[in-house]
Amino acid sequence: MEPDAGALFRGVFETAPDAVVVVDSAGVIVRANPQCLAVFGASPEELVGRSVDALVPIGVRGQHPLRRQGYGAAANPRPMGLLRLAATRSDGTEFPAEISLAPLDVDGEKLVSATVRDITARTKEEERFRNLLDATPDPMVIIDSSTTIVLANKQVTEVFGYPQGDLVGQSITLLAPEDRRDSDGTWFAEYLRAPDARPMQPNQGAEVRHRDGRRVPVEVSMAPLQTDEGVLVSVALRDVTERLEMQAESQRLRDDVIATVSHELRTPLTSIIGYAELMSDLDENDLSRRARKLLSVIERNASRELQLVNDLLTMAFLEDDRLRMHREPLDLEVVCRRVADDLRLAARERALTLSFVGGETGPVVGDVHRVVQVLENLVTNALKFTHAGGRVDIAITDHGAMGVIEVRDTGVGVSPEEKDRLFERLYRSPRAIADQVPGAGLGLPIARAIVEAHGGWIDLQSELGVGTVVRVALPHEAHGDATAV
Repeated sequence: MEPDAGALFRGVFETAPDAVVVVDSAGVIVRANPQCLAVFGASPEELVGRSVDALVPIGVRGQHPLRRQGYGAAANPRPMGLLRLAATRSDGTEFPAEISLAPLDVDGEKLVSATVRDITARTKEEERFRNLLDATPDPMVIIDSSTTIVLANKQVTEVFGYPQGDLVGQSITLLAPEDRRDSDGTWFAEYLRAPDARPMQPNQGAEVRHRDGRRVPVEVSMAPLQTDEGVLVSVALRDVTERLEMQAESQRLRDDVIATVSHELRTPLTSIIGYAELMSDLDENDLSRRARKLLSVIERNASRELQLVNDLLTMAFLEDDRLRMHREPLDLEVVCRRVADDLRLAARERALTLSFVGGETGPVVGDVHRVVQVLENLVTNALKFTHAGGRVDIAITDHGAMGVIEVRDTGVGVSPEEKDRLFERLYRSPRAIADQVPGAGLGLPIARAIVEAHGGWIDLQSELGVGTVVRVALPHEAHGDATAV
């Protein structure tokens, strides 16, 4: 048995979650549902027979009859979607409301049904959200799934010059420089297919076009927001102009310091070493045996200080990615024999045996001076930490796409705990400090940085009381920029 249509209509009308009033052509309320008491503060009985204009704020009440009559006079008035307006309670207080209108024809009489929803709580939440948005230190916009801006905070105006209201309804690409709008639009569209939280990232060339036309470098962070209207995305745009200027100034000052160190320290140290070498060539009549011994101390310490200065400068350039390298095919056998020959005298002075034991590998690609620097660091370390009577061997081999140099010693070795820290800048092991072994803890960090800049790797294995093996792998083919790292 089908339900009575009239009873069904009355049931729906009475139980509707929103206030509903039915108005005749004269604007008189002829029917109201129970929710009107909660929304307007007046029962249905109190509202029926009153003009609907009484539910309109006083400020616009005079204009309401004309608008109401215009809607009712239409030949075939269509339902009107949600309108965000203000309404008035019976005590005269106003509240924000969403209102929708629909025409009714009952026994030839034209009526209008008005559904009213009190959105005070939602409006307060929206206001709170806007206040929080305005309180954020960075410019921020909220975009929808079509990359359209639905909200912007006041920092957008202060930093980029755009009035908040002018941005709402515009594509976020309005903020992009003109030559990047297409690419940025594509990027945002791809992001919106699978939005995820992305924190602030170091500046990667992102820019916003200021209202006056200039380009402002920014860092961008994004986060999706789940809402009743679907997924929105908050986009924070941090102006990094000042930071980049400070970095540039810091870099300039650093360059000045490096230049000063290079000139003020390297020049006199080089001069000291040069004069010491000239004096050591004097015969016995001009330089006594005791003076010659003291001169060797001067030369040795000056050379050590010059090496320290060179290491500090190398580390500074590596950190700034400004160390210039000229890469070319290298024969590792030639490089290893050269280093072994250069350091064999130093090994003999410590009663050690230094040998290149050979091996086979194809040419690698690298900067010969930097590869020699790495190998000299490794061999010098091995000599420093190997007791008299021990040996240091250099070998080469192939490892897939890499050519590998191996430096093996019979030295004191290091503990597993120390091994993990040996490549830390300025780290010196307790044994090295206790034994007063010269060094600044820069050799291995510099070696690793140079090797990795070549696209290779460095590995160290050691056992206390047995010795240490360091392997350096360099690619047979060029990796990345051929002239600079």
